[in-house]
Amino acid sequence: MSSLIRHITPVAPDRADGVLAEVYAQVDAEFSSIGPAVMMMSPAPQLMAAGWSLMREAQLAGDVPPVDRTVVALGAARANGLAYDVEAYLSVLRLLGEAELADAVARWERPADDRLAALLSWASSTGVAGGEPEPFPGGPVAEHVGTLLFTHFVNRVAAAMLPPGLTPGTMDPGDEPAFEGAPVLHGLRRALPPGTTLPLLEGLPAGKEPAWAAGLPIGTAYAALTATAAQGAGLLSPAASKTAERVLADHRGRRLTADASSDDTPPGGPLDDALQGLPVAERAGARLAILAGLAPETITDAEVAAWRATDRRLSDHCTVHLLAYGAMTAVTHIESDLTL
Repeated sequence: MSSLIRHITPVAPDRADGVLAEVYAQVDAEFSSIGPAVMMMSPAPQLMAAGWSLMREAQLAGDVPPVDRTVVALGAARANGLAYDVEAYLSVLRLLGEAELADAVARWERPADDRLAALLSWASSTGVAGGEPEPFPGGPVAEHVGTLLFTHFVNRVAAAMLPPGLTPGTMDPGDEPAFEGAPVLHGLRRALPPGTTLPLLEGLPAGKEPAWAAGLPIGTAYAALTATAAQGAGLLSPAASKTAERVLADHRGRRLTADASSDDTPPGGPLDDALQGLPVAERAGARLAILAGLAPETITDAEVAAWRATDRRLSDHCTVHLLAYGAMTAVTHIESDLTL
C-alpha cells in the first residue's frame, strides 16, 4: 500500500493496461504527470475514465478562459477545506501568470477583478452546511458547473484517500518537488478540442445528460460518472444503500464538520442513530458511504478495514467504488440544488 494513498494499493503507470493505461497517457499528455490524486482511483478503471473525462471536458477543453475555471475549482476546494487542491490551484494560477490573484486569494482577500471575484464567491458557497449558492451574474456556463461538480466529487475522494497534510508543492517542473512522485503540470495554456475523451466511456453505464451541459461532451461525461459511481450501491444491502442515500439526501450532500459538539456531525450520535435500523454487519458499509459524501476526512483506516472484514471478497476496486458512490451521491444533491 502506498504511503501517499490510503486504504488501497494504486496501480502504477508502468503496470497499467487497457482503459487505465489510456487514461494515464491522456492525463500525462494534456494535464500533469501522474501524482497520487490521479492514482488514488486506479483500482477502478471505469471510474478513472469517467472522472478524467469530466475533468478534462469541463476544466481543460473549449474556449472558457483557464483562469476562470481554475478559480471555480479553487473555490470548491476551499469550500471543502482540502488543502491539497487549494494549494494545487493556487499553483495553477501562478503558472498561468496570475501570481497577484493567487496571492490575494491565499490571503483571503477579494480578487480585484469583479468577474473572478464573483466566480470565486459562487464556487466557495456551494456544497457546505448551512450555505446557499450565491447567484452568479449572468449565470454560470456549463464549463463552470462541470468544473465545480467534478471538484466536489474528487475533493471528497481525495479527503478520504490522501493522508492529512499532503500538498503537491508548486507543480512547476523547475522547482524542487514536494515529495517523490509529486505532480508536475504542463500544457495549461493549450486550447483542447472538446470530446476526445468520449471513446473512453464506451461500455460504461450511461445516465441522462443534464440540461446545464447544453449538449456538450461535459454532459456525457457527468452522466457516465454519476451512473458508474452509482454501481457502488451494489456493494451494500438494499436496506444499507437506502439508509445511506436517505442521510445524504437529508443533508443535501453538503459537507459537515467533524465538530463533535454539533448535532450535524456525521461521526457522532446522529449517524449512529440513522444506522440503528440496520443489522450490525451492514452498518460499516453504509457508514463509509455516508462519510464519503459528508465528512470524508474523518474516515479512518480502522473503519475501512472493518467494512472489508465483513466479506473477504471486498477488494481495492470495491473500496474505491464505495467511496465514489457516497461522494457522487452527495454531488448529485449539490447539482440539484445548484441548477433548480
